[in-house]
Amino acid sequence: MRPSSGRWCTPCAERATPWKTVARRQWTLTGRMAVTFALTTAALLTLHALGSAWFVFAALRADVRGFLDHETQEFAHVMADARHDGRDPQQVTDAMADVAEEPACAFRVRSTSGALLAESGDQRLLDAVPGVVDPDLSWREYLLSGRLVVRSLPLAESDLILEVLVDARASLERISDYLLWALLVLLVALVLAGLLGWVTARRGLSGLLDMSSTAGRVAIPTGGTRLELEGSPIEVRRVGQAFNAVLDRIDEGFERMRTFTASLAHELRSPIQNLIGETEVSLLSRRSAEQYEELLSSNLSELHALSDAVDNLVTYCRTATPDDPTPELEEFDLGAEVRLRLSRDARGAAAAGVELRIETEGQLRLVADREGCLRVVRNLVGNAVRWSPPGGVVTVRLTATADAVRVDVVDEGPGVPAELRERIFEPFVSARPQGGRRKGYGLGLSICRQVMKGHGGEVGFENLAEGGAHFTARFPRPETAQAT
Repeated sequence: MRPSSGRWCTPCAERATPWKTVARRQWTLTGRMAVTFALTTAALLTLHALGSAWFVFAALRADVRGFLDHETQEFAHVMADARHDGRDPQQVTDAMADVAEEPACAFRVRSTSGALLAESGDQRLLDAVPGVVDPDLSWREYLLSGRLVVRSLPLAESDLILEVLVDARASLERISDYLLWALLVLLVALVLAGLLGWVTARRGLSGLLDMSSTAGRVAIPTGGTRLELEGSPIEVRRVGQAFNAVLDRIDEGFERMRTFTASLAHELRSPIQNLIGETEVSLLSRRSAEQYEELLSSNLSELHALSDAVDNLVTYCRTATPDDPTPELEEFDLGAEVRLRLSRDARGAAAAGVELRIETEGQLRLVADREGCLRVVRNLVGNAVRWSPPGGVVTVRLTATADAVRVDVVDEGPGVPAELRERIFEPFVSARPQGGRRKGYGLGLSICRQVMKGHGGEVGFENLAEGGAHFTARFPRPETAQAT
């Protein structure tokens, strides 16, 4: 079976690709700038040379034409006088040829029937135009072919036609010499412009070459390696500053990731070791049902902490991946779901001496990612409980508006530290724990921002004057959910 057209074309494309790749690699920015500079200079010189050549040609043409008109009028005047004196036309042409100066000339006299009556002057000119010159013929008719100009004039009140031929070689040679010198100057200027452009581009781009060399030595982490920008052109300096800023962000992100990894390993190891230790101790001797129930309750608390950590990690990885598929949307009552899901959080808060209050108002139905929305609420509540002092109150208020559902979480903790207010929603950013609190992973608020961004909503916070923090999440909802 005959292969498809795509199979026929594929080898050709494969053969062409390496050549194009090599050509592209060899065509450096310095070479492009040098060639562009040289071609631009050549174009300007060419336009100047052509314009100058045209003006020179126009001046020489006017000069030759003026001389031709002068000789023709003088020949007509002398021939008219000779007719009154009875002189022979040959004598007149000889006399005109004798007195003619540079450039060389030739003169003819014909009858109106075309018969040659007399001729004299430069033989080359006479041989170049052996036939009759039509009075209506352009004076430039023989300019290129014979390198001469002609003029034919009927003599008034007679049956004679006067012909004047003027040599134009000197004028054409001047034009040729000018164009030749212009071409030589153009070639020399093209070479000089190319060299000058290459040197200028090389010097101007030396900063980029240094940047490339430095960038090739940069490792992750960078170890403080930065581009040296002193003395570089402004444009190169801006690129270098942007590159150094990228390296700063890489170092900062790497440091956060390293801190987060170490913290995560520690935080995951602690509950696992607690589970192992408590389980081993419980197996050393027989215990009562109440003691086993207390042990299982403690283990369940540790397992919930591990589950929350894993859920946050999974949610963060899903929301931080640009090509992750859009989560499935469904309609649900956010108020009912929050009361159901926060029941365990309320027990954990009570164990820490913190009261969790849930208030709802209005129609709270949404069409959204159920788990993502609940993860936002649970992260905000968990963050508020974690930083609330014993005896404090965390208030969760869900309010329906015309086009959104608003969630407010207010605590009585220390608030957001000033140094973290600009970065509190960035990943791996977490305040230092106080009073024996467990340090968070710095993912909860970052996940809130990513989920809200995916829903077209917004999340923010403010520190309260009386103490504590007030976090707000606003979930927009479509008209179908509003109507329901």
